Amino acid sequence: MFDLFFPPLCPLCNAVMEGDAVFCELCASRLTTPDGMYCRRCGGKHHPHHRNTLGCSRCRTTPFRFRRVIVLGEYEAELRELILRMKTDRSGFLARVVTQLLVRQRAKEFRETPLDLIIPVPMYWFRRWVRGVNSPDILAEELGRILKVPVASELVQRIRPTEVQYLLSAHNRAGNVANAFAVKRVDEGWYQRLVNGIGLGSFWWRMVSNRRVLPNYSDLSGKNILLVDDIFTTGSTCNEVAKVLHRAGVRSVTVCTFARAVGFYTQRRAHLLEKLAKKR
Repeated sequence: MFDLFFPPLCPLCNAVMEGDAVFCELCASRLTTPDGMYCRRCGGKHHPHHRNTLGCSRCRTTPFRFRRVIVLGEYEAELRELILRMKTDRSGFLARVVTQLLVRQRAKEFRETPLDLIIPVPMYWFRRWVRGVNSPDILAEELGRILKVPVASELVQRIRPTEVQYLLSAHNRAGNVANAFAVKRVDEGWYQRLVNGIGLGSFWWRMVSNRRVLPNYSDLSGKNILLVDDIFTTGSTCNEVAKVLHRAGVRSVTVCTFARAVGFYTQRRAHLLEKLAKKR
């Protein structure tokens, strides 16, 4: 009855939709890179006859610490517009509906990927306070709800501020995020031990501290992690987080992202490699 008077509309073009689709068929096709048309290693778009288990021309010589990338589409046109709107959408509506589209379009990839825990790429606390929203957090929470996988939003922390990545070259990006992340030890603080010691109990501790009590994921040995971010360009940030997770004992890291962007330096390098291949 509600849909009869207020029919669901496509978030991108406002077309009336039927069924439980989150985007109309035309917009969904514009936002999604077709299956088999993107590199499983870095998420970059390429032609089917260029498929290679060692990666495409953009990433074949780049050492990654994650096993693969699950991506919805390229960071351009409609998808770029949606992601930019997400950065100021404090309700989280856009991030949730795009996540639902991502799960539908990449259902096969998610079925083939073993997952024990979902972790979003963290934002530095000051930038998070200024912006008020972090799209990877919403992506992780919605993925956890749909895939029935636990989410640890505060397990990995960004321990120092970094420059904005899109202004830097590929080499400088890696140095910018080096040693910028750490796995948080989920232990009781001295204040929690004090409260428990005087017999107030865990319920009162939650009330007086107004803090979110995290599950104990201190032992990550053998875990398969899904690391989520909104945009993947050179992979420097995800690579650094994956390094920290592997040091903590995780078994494998898979990256999930809304969009694959191609920076100027990455695009120029890919063109040079293609020219060399043609000459040979």
